[in-house]
Amino acid sequence: MKTIKKPGFLLPYFISAAALLAVFAAAAVIYCMPIFYLYEFQLTEEMNEKESNIREFFNNSLYQQDLNTNDIVMAKELLMNHYCETGQRYEVTIAGNVEDKIKLDASKTAILLHAYEAPDGEHDYNYLMLADNKYLKYFETPEVLAKSYNFGLGYSENFHHETQVQFECTKFYADLEKGLFIPVDVEILDWHGERTGITFTVTPDNTDGFQLVIPSERLKYYSTGTVKGYVPKEGDGSVEWTEDSYGNLYHAFECRKTPMKAIHFREAYGSRLDLAVVLICCGAFIFAFIPATVIYNVRMRRYQVYEYRGQMIDAMAHDLKTPMAAISAYAENLANHIGTDKQEYYAGKVEEKVAQMNRIVNDILEFSKSEKQPSAITKENVDIDDVILKVISDNEHIIAERSLKIDHDRKNVTVKTDENLFRQALANLIGNAVLYSREGSVIDIACDGKTLTITNDFDEEIIGGKDLRQPFVKGSNTRGSHGTGLGLAIAKNNLAMLGYKLEIKHGNGKFVASVKL
Repeated sequence: MKTIKKPGFLLPYFISAAALLAVFAAAAVIYCMPIFYLYEFQLTEEMNEKESNIREFFNNSLYQQDLNTNDIVMAKELLMNHYCETGQRYEVTIAGNVEDKIKLDASKTAILLHAYEAPDGEHDYNYLMLADNKYLKYFETPEVLAKSYNFGLGYSENFHHETQVQFECTKFYADLEKGLFIPVDVEILDWHGERTGITFTVTPDNTDGFQLVIPSERLKYYSTGTVKGYVPKEGDGSVEWTEDSYGNLYHAFECRKTPMKAIHFREAYGSRLDLAVVLICCGAFIFAFIPATVIYNVRMRRYQVYEYRGQMIDAMAHDLKTPMAAISAYAENLANHIGTDKQEYYAGKVEEKVAQMNRIVNDILEFSKSEKQPSAITKENVDIDDVILKVISDNEHIIAERSLKIDHDRKNVTVKTDENLFRQALANLIGNAVLYSREGSVIDIACDGKTLTITNDFDEEIIGGKDLRQPFVKGSNTRGSHGTGLGLAIAKNNLAMLGYKLEIKHGNGKFVASVKL
């Protein structure tokens, strides 16, 4: 027969947790796939839209026969804005009916929008670019950079955005023909366009060809701008560029560009994915207790049955071996042709041991029956006091032999139950009290309609506690000659069939068996 080992809880728990992790992870992937594909679709659509806007701008601009400085600076502004919003760097070369090729990119500079009221009363504007990037150092102090803001604020969340600094010039030099300016008096604005109080003054080295412009509120002059764009870094030459060309009526232009710095799905949904991972792990390890507990209980029950059967066989063998050994010894003495007086003595002892073995076998059969649900339980009104009196009557000879007294307070309590099973349970409980009570003591039996209590005094130290309700468990090693250790087990099984619960308590020389009715 295969040996059954005592099961552990950790192995089925971790196996269950691993299985649930796999199931939850698969469910999470299935749930996230539509979200992922939708994100990729939206991102692709937005990227196409943004590139389409650049192409549309250049196509519209280059339809003009003559390109002026405003067109060039606006194109520079567009490339810088596109870079700040998407992280994509464009380099555009414009050729056509102009003498020199015009090259534009998204490198860092300052763009000033100088708006004014023209002599004809109409509003007009000029786009001006910083004449020399050496003046950028004034915009890169810690105080100014602290007021820089994210270009993408309020825009798409699908890209890595670059920052920019917004400013207002209250005095500057301008070369309108070349579309250049040199700042003089500058105040930094926040991302709302509100004044921050941070100001600085630039002293230009050379202003030849420039004219001083002092915008006047009265004349409705104002000039605001931004500092933005990328700063070339070491290794930029290794950036992968793609090229495309466009031609139209008056001009042609060529583009080189880097990929957009789109936010990866893992980064875009990072916090939610991390939360999902935590929930999956916690859920798997928490819910793993359910299947692990079921598996553990099934295996433990099988192990307990295996152990119980082994212990039962050992106990039966031990209880039967003692009287059988005595019978063997007595039979051997009888075979030696001892005197007549001794023959009667040994014959009586043999008869006594056979009766003991018969009691053990009968108890085993009764216990076996108590473990099986009867085909039918007949419930009727049973007077508990009448059952107690009948059991006491059955034990009168032992009670008298041990000089015991029964204190039974009759209260005429009636319950609806199976009389045979109930009587057999009480017979074992009262019989246990009679067998193991201290000689000359009092056994107290009381029932208040909710609990039936049987209390007796004992001398020996009781071992086992609640295990006394298990088969072949005896309260002490000296009880082997009195009983089989099945009485309380039979009573527990019978009472459980009837829906009652048996509780055992002992201490301070008292043994109490309580039946919760």
